[in-house]
Amino acid sequence: MAIKLTVMTDESAVLNIEQGESVGLIAEPSIVIDSTEIYDGAMEWTPTQSTQTIEIADKKALGNITINPIPSNYGLITWNGSTITVS
Repeated sequence: MAIKLTVMTDESAVLNIEQGESVGLIAEPSIVIDSTEIYDGAMEWTPTQSTQTIEIADKKALGNITINPIPSNYGLITWNGSTITVS
């Protein structure tokens, strides 16, 4: 069993084990490097009638992604074969 333990070098750490068995501890310094590709595409979209896919798989965004509301002057026009409806 492995337990990840992070210790800040300028602070002390106390490790208490409440079980009766002995536990070994090996402390090795490490540096974590995040090599995840940064998403650099658009960060703002307006809904449409079509499905929109934001290609962000396996990437990270450095800011918020905003989905705008449908503008108030947009009308939905539908045709049922005999009647046009604007809503």
